[in-house]
Amino acid sequence: MTNTVWMFPGPSSHVAGALAQLTEPGTRGAQVLDTVDAVAAEYGWAPVSPLLLGPADETTAQHAGHLWLGFFATSLVLSELLIDAGVPGDTLVGHSGGEVSAMVVAGCMTVEEAARVLCERTKAVDESGLPPSAMVALNAPVFRVSLLCEAVADGTLSVSVDNGPDQVVVSGLLPALDRLEALAAALEIKTHRLKIPSAYHNLILGGAARRLTDRIRHIPVNAPQRRVWSPQLGREMATADDARELLAGTLVLPVRYREALRALYDDGARLFVECGARQVLTELVRQSLPAPAQAVALLTGRAQARLVPQLIKTLSADHGSGWQAGSLLTVKHSASAHVVATPAPVRPPVLQAPARRPEAEPVGASVPAPATVEPAPAPVPSDGLPIETELRDQVRNAYAQALRFPAEMVEDDTELEGELGISSLQRTNVFVQLLNTFELPNPDESVQVFKYRTVAEMAGLLRELAAAR
Repeated sequence: MTNTVWMFPGPSSHVAGALAQLTEPGTRGAQVLDTVDAVAAEYGWAPVSPLLLGPADETTAQHAGHLWLGFFATSLVLSELLIDAGVPGDTLVGHSGGEVSAMVVAGCMTVEEAARVLCERTKAVDESGLPPSAMVALNAPVFRVSLLCEAVADGTLSVSVDNGPDQVVVSGLLPALDRLEALAAALEIKTHRLKIPSAYHNLILGGAARRLTDRIRHIPVNAPQRRVWSPQLGREMATADDARELLAGTLVLPVRYREALRALYDDGARLFVECGARQVLTELVRQSLPAPAQAVALLTGRAQARLVPQLIKTLSADHGSGWQAGSLLTVKHSASAHVVATPAPVRPPVLQAPARRPEAEPVGASVPAPATVEPAPAPVPSDGLPIETELRDQVRNAYAQALRFPAEMVEDDTELEGELGISSLQRTNVFVQLLNTFELPNPDESVQVFKYRTVAEMAGLLRELAAAR
């Protein structure tokens, strides 16, 4: 039985500048970044640490290799913090390239070895000679997406990722994906082209998979010392041979993440902790599993980084010490060891604000009754919207509710996307909600909504629309 699951997301699960508050020089997290940078340099890639430590935001230029090493380094830095705090992880589960991160935490490979696997994985795809290809997410169940692929009748299409009841990813060559998107549009099925530069988890990468297997054959792989569930293998990964099988198929095997979540839930998992930036896997838990399953996103964006230590402290206090402190960089494991941590009773973690300390009063002093003072009425804006403080509070609460964390985290000048990690779709949904709330007209095409990046700026836009109606 498993109670607590650590989840490791794949590409794009990093946020520029988000680790600056979590990695001090000389810490194990800083050593992880140094190790990843050293491997990146061997392959002629730019270092990843300047991007993750900042100062940087969503507009900062990123090297192509950051897509493959940014999520990896972020997950391992967060894992070091969890391990150091003694937060238990009864089972580890990775998503796509995140399975490599899970293998490091489980003791199958060192940070250095796994970073080389990711670099070789990317090289193998880049050198495959495959025509232009990509990946497309569709908001439909897997059985319906499979029928759409059959209707397109192109052998390069493959259902690559089954994320949830209404989120499936298809990969293939661009002409086939274009036809798939057109068919989906005709059926009013929403699609989204992912920023992944090839058709990963597709048999058309078979040649690249064989090349990768040859290139990483010399890298030692141990049996996991923690329980690992592989969505690509569709079962528990218990031996070194299992780990080798996963690496050999990592480019072609589909990711059955929805099935993995269900299997872990049926086995008793109730708390799922996302060891990465943003909250992609957290949302999948909420979409795929019943209400008793609780999901915690450690790092949704730069603004939440300051709360990560408190969140981890709460997890440790609620669930006891399950992991012995150590470093992912130095611990080497036996090839046959397989240890499962003893599960602790699970309660969803709650972040509590510190209690307000009362002011000291002299002993025996009498406290006069407060005088009744009628506040002066606030001036009512002529545009029909609330006064500025109330308007900003309503905007703040709308974004906080969309991200599912306390409104006090969203300050007037907080970057909604760069610091909070809110997606473009979430921003659009909140904006439409605010327009409906205040009965405002849609802005004309000259207004670029994405340029309004803070609560204060969005409140200003709402006032402009109110004045123009």
